[in-house]
Amino acid sequence: SVTADMLSYCFVEGQIKLLFINRKAHPYQNKYALVGGFVDKHEDAYQACIREVKEELGLEIPLEKVEQLMTVSTPGRDPRVWVITIAHLVYLPAEAVDLAHAGDDAKEVVFLDVDFKKSQCLLDGEPLAASDFAFDHYQIIQESIKRIPGRLDWNQTFLYLLEEPFTVYEATELVNLINPGRPMVSNNFLVKFGEFVEEVGVKRVPKKKPRKTYRLKD
Repeated sequence: SVTADMLSYCFVEGQIKLLFINRKAHPYQNKYALVGGFVDKHEDAYQACIREVKEELGLEIPLEKVEQLMTVSTPGRDPRVWVITIAHLVYLPAEAVDLAHAGDDAKEVVFLDVDFKKSQCLLDGEPLAASDFAFDHYQIIQESIKRIPGRLDWNQTFLYLLEEPFTVYEATELVNLINPGRPMVSNNFLVKFGEFVEEVGVKRVPKKKPRKTYRLKD
């Protein structure tokens, strides 16, 4: 069997969050699991991710916001049957936090905070351990936390987490959360990423000068 598991990230009020379900049934009852599902015969893994987001959140996301991360084929990773999973990065809009609802296999749906500096997922400010997660999802999460900062110099897809239009201050905040080991000042955002964005207007900020706003280029 082949599944598509999703590391569904979103950026809300200055915090990076990751979507999970709390499993209702065995195996791994009451453990946190990535959202995902089996790939149907008529679709590829990318289409499976888009379908799962539609089913779980009611959101239509474009293909460019789904990115393959890794394939995991370890025998025994699922105690029921040998399941190969293709893990994907999925970039969700901030509104996803209010749209998530529990499906048949979930006791609840939750967005955990992600600390890239400490490589941790947190619930109400408390870090979770590997034993809190189902299957090998903790290891997959750790791999995503490691790979995303390492790709910033050549892969800018993380910018899909920004709500458009955005300011360089908001974008810099996101970059520094993802890559805390190499903090960047806002003046350098356009130097590093300017070729991927375009100016679209201004944003009024109380007691401050208006700030230019940007969006991603097509």
